[in-house]
Amino acid sequence: MARRRGGSKNRPARTRRTRPWTCIGRVVYALSEHRLRGITGNHPENPTLDLPCREVFASGQRPTEVVGPLLEDEAEALHDGVWTR
Repeated sequence: MARRRGGSKNRPARTRRTRPWTCIGRVVYALSEHRLRGITGNHPENPTLDLPCREVFASGQRPTEVVGPLLEDEAEALHDGVWTR
């Protein structure tokens, strides 16, 4: 199977699903999924999931502190020119 390039949004989704078994107590992130979707649009290499991570973690059996989004303007600037076709 060919490996997808630029599928970074797929990794956090897997991380969120496996997190209950990793004992991670805090997640800190810079850019909200909502704002990221505004940057990427409907880009085939970045399918977005309209589900806040706080909801995902709240359904787990262990408490997880979620801090963010932080520095959204700075995080958005890192995406300039990346998601053009």
